[in-house]
Amino acid sequence: MMKMCTFLAASLMMGAAPAAIAQPGGAEGWISHAEAGPAVRPIVLHFRRTVTLPGKPRAYKVRVTADNRFILFVNGARVATGPSTGDILHWREESIDLAPYMKRGVNVVAATVWNGVQPLKLPANPTPAQVSAAQGNSLFTNTAPLFQQSVATGFRLIGEGDAAELSTDRAGWRVKRDQGRGFANGWGQVKRWYYVAGNPEKIDAAKADFDAAGPQEKGEGWQDAVPAPDAAKRTLVPDRLPQQSYTPVAAGKVVRTDLPAAMTFPARAVTIPANSKATLLIQRDAMVSAYPQLDVSGGKGASIKLLWAEALYDAKSRKGDRNLIEDRKPIGIWDSFIADGEKRSFAPLWWRTWRYAEITVETKDQPLVLEGLRAYETGYPFQQVGKFASDDPELARIFDIGWRTARIDAHETYMDTAYWEQLQYAGDTRLQMLISYAVSGDPRLAEQAIDAFAASDAEGGLMEGAWPTRGNNVIAPFALMWVGMLDDWRLRQPDAAPIVRNIPRMRRVLDWFETYRRPSGLLGKNPQWNFIDWVGQPATDRTIFPSYGKTDESCLMSVSWLGALQQGAAIETAFGDSSVAQRYAARADTVKAAIRNRCWVPARGLYADNPDGDRFSQHMNALAILYDVATRDEAGAIIDRIMVPGKGIDAPEGITSVSYYFSWYLAQALVHAGKNDRYLDMLKTWRDLLAMHYTTWPEERDDAGQGGKGQSTRSDSHAWSAHPSADLLGIVAGIGPAAPGYARLKVEPALGLLKSLSATAATPQGPVSVRYRVSGSTLNAQITRPAALPGDFLWNGKRYPLTRATTKLKVPLR
Repeated sequence: MMKMCTFLAASLMMGAAPAAIAQPGGAEGWISHAEAGPAVRPIVLHFRRTVTLPGKPRAYKVRVTADNRFILFVNGARVATGPSTGDILHWREESIDLAPYMKRGVNVVAATVWNGVQPLKLPANPTPAQVSAAQGNSLFTNTAPLFQQSVATGFRLIGEGDAAELSTDRAGWRVKRDQGRGFANGWGQVKRWYYVAGNPEKIDAAKADFDAAGPQEKGEGWQDAVPAPDAAKRTLVPDRLPQQSYTPVAAGKVVRTDLPAAMTFPARAVTIPANSKATLLIQRDAMVSAYPQLDVSGGKGASIKLLWAEALYDAKSRKGDRNLIEDRKPIGIWDSFIADGEKRSFAPLWWRTWRYAEITVETKDQPLVLEGLRAYETGYPFQQVGKFASDDPELARIFDIGWRTARIDAHETYMDTAYWEQLQYAGDTRLQMLISYAVSGDPRLAEQAIDAFAASDAEGGLMEGAWPTRGNNVIAPFALMWVGMLDDWRLRQPDAAPIVRNIPRMRRVLDWFETYRRPSGLLGKNPQWNFIDWVGQPATDRTIFPSYGKTDESCLMSVSWLGALQQGAAIETAFGDSSVAQRYAARADTVKAAIRNRCWVPARGLYADNPDGDRFSQHMNALAILYDVATRDEAGAIIDRIMVPGKGIDAPEGITSVSYYFSWYLAQALVHAGKNDRYLDMLKTWRDLLAMHYTTWPEERDDAGQGGKGQSTRSDSHAWSAHPSADLLGIVAGIGPAAPGYARLKVEPALGLLKSLSATAATPQGPVSVRYRVSGSTLNAQITRPAALPGDFLWNGKRYPLTRATTKLKVPLR
């Protein structure tokens, strides 16, 4: 998902930012290297400072940030990374207590800082067209992920209390440029697929500094750090997120090699003889996002290529069974290292995502020993609360794979894919937030996302489809989904502050679409990309979805706006202005009436995508049900017409099917129509994926992999396909909010043919657990809830109050 940049985005890439946005006092403390100007990128710097303490301190608190990124060390130990991803107006600053790592006597505090954002090549006074062209060209050459913004290379650490002597606004900080580290362009390596994530790295051991955080300065090039006032032209804000996880995990095992002795690697070291080549293909049991570390010794001058891939490909670059090895090859980005004959640990600064890794070694006059390969899993430190088990074991596998996908794609922001883009897209993020609420209960990353999108601004009221980013990709319907995020928060979280502070921003979004409402009440064409779903007929024409009719009106865009208007009215009623709520409700009624009048096709018993009545989709009809365009009586018949029993999310011929992503809205339509029991039938689509041995869920349909003639999905780790992990708890186990703020609990299971089920879901008040067992014509239910959370059990139209912390019920099955 990519479009051209605005001039502001281009100015950020050039290292410029308006001085007016600088935080008062923020200039103090920014330091850099004397040579670290805009033209010297990419660049890797090492900073260090010694401080002598009379004893081990109880507290030694500092605030630290950098442009672009830093890794902080104390006495050689890795302490923290950052700054947490933000934008120029919200540049995050980490608060860290160094006391656990300090000691009596001399202490070394060090940081590795890097900046890979290269300036755009622009003429003087560039036109918008020249800026756009330069932005497009930069994607093929830039050496920083697209989410990364930049002002100027710099580092800032401010100590509190006794730690003030450590601050970078005081003398004593030293800096060195690492001449042995650099970056490559990932898209230039993979070529055929859109890649804008963390960039490949290059390390020449003979020139690199491996001891910068050690007890003493070693090697040449160390000098006093210099002030960096240009780096201060940003607004610093406290980071409210925890540090990302950094946990040792297995890197994988060799499954194919042309060197038989290497089959035991990495459990045992392996020697690559002098003047030879060797390749080792490594497979993990499951996908992972982790910091890798390759330990080697000897082999002066040997070149090492470490390639990272989600899957293996056949000769036609198509995937298949994800466990199939045979003659398939990995395709992906790679890091490259040159050995210097010493014992070294090659570790890229940024993490990688992989199921398969390939090590290719070419030695010169000395043998090289591969001592080991380590991995440190990273991501947002969610604690799993939610669990799901039943007499159908495939459902637990679907739940677990979805949760793994959600975790792999959750870091300092939610990410569409941890491998290919690492961008926080609004459509994806809404579903990822719901998984977080249900399985972990930690709302902090979700709150970050709500505020992040609100901070972006485009087209006089819309927001960027993905944010933060250096690019520009405004997706109009995604702004409506951001309103949906607010409404989800309203229902599931008791803290109203994130909603209240964003109500003015919500109004700008909702009112923006009013400009494009036609006299008929439907929306006409609006600027920017009206992306609804990654589907279409034919597939090569999917970006035109939704279709417009002869009058350039869209029923599908109109019903999307309708849902956001209804959500906005509810938010205004609860936390905003009652008169604005009435205005949104009235506007919603007008749009609803227009859809019923212009989009209903009696002969088909369906709502069409446009007033011409010549295009039909599950999307349009699911949203018509969900937002009450269709009556409850009509909804059931519509469900029957847009779904095929036993076919998962596939639609009948002549109706566009939802993707894995948009099937969440189809699932919610089932619930709204009182057809909860049909949800398990939808999961046949995910059962089919299990047969292909996915360990995380893919981006889109893999026609080639399932025996078709189409293309394979680009991404094998796309969290927008992971929503069954939330819905197995919310729909099948039936655990959900019955009142805003999760002030009341509703337990309304949809068991289908299941005979037993046990599940736990997170709520703001604590975990709720359920156990169900079918015995003959009786359902035995046990619900355990927090004492502060009142609730009810709903079954076959009857309500049973939950009067105890653990309530046991026996109810008729039918």
